[in-house]
Amino acid sequence: MAKIYVECQDEAGQKIYDKIVQTALEDLVIGKSLIEVKMICMEEEPLFIIGALPKTTSKLIKLRDIVSLEESKPDEKDPNKTISLLKITDETYAHELFDKINIIDQPSRFELQTDSDIDLDMVVHDAKDDFKLKILDFMNRVFPEGMRVRKAYHGKSLVMMASETPYKEEWIKIAMDLKKELEEKV
Repeated sequence: MAKIYVECQDEAGQKIYDKIVQTALEDLVIGKSLIEVKMICMEEEPLFIIGALPKTTSKLIKLRDIVSLEESKPDEKDPNKTISLLKITDETYAHELFDKINIIDQPSRFELQTDSDIDLDMVVHDAKDDFKLKILDFMNRVFPEGMRVRKAYHGKSLVMMASETPYKEEWIKIAMDLKKELEEKV
């Protein structure tokens, strides 16, 4: 489980938010994938900031992982193009594949004809993106409901701010300092 730090002026509030953070991490099953989570509660402003430092995990799904290249031949109508027949071997990321190539025919559920250039090392899906969404979901679950003005900062760490009012420059500085502090740990 990630190291959890909650800064809060109210001792009872600190214990409550510590429990909320732990519960949200357990619900989303991401606690073991994070190195550290730090929450800053400034109830009097009101401002809440959460920073999370994920472990380095990134599984790239490449074209070769989900299709096999069955055939490639020059297009009869345009010799500058190549028509390729792909056989889907793993449907999990097929919808993302469909966004990346031009499908000219789909003879069956598992077969595609395309005139797109085929690079079997093309990245079809990056699991890091899914993980970022889970972290952002976690942060949104932890923030109090009335905090509707939110801003996230991404990098090696993710930091999100939540407030009822537009951000002040000093608040953004606190968030950026937290981001820097977390990223210095990797």
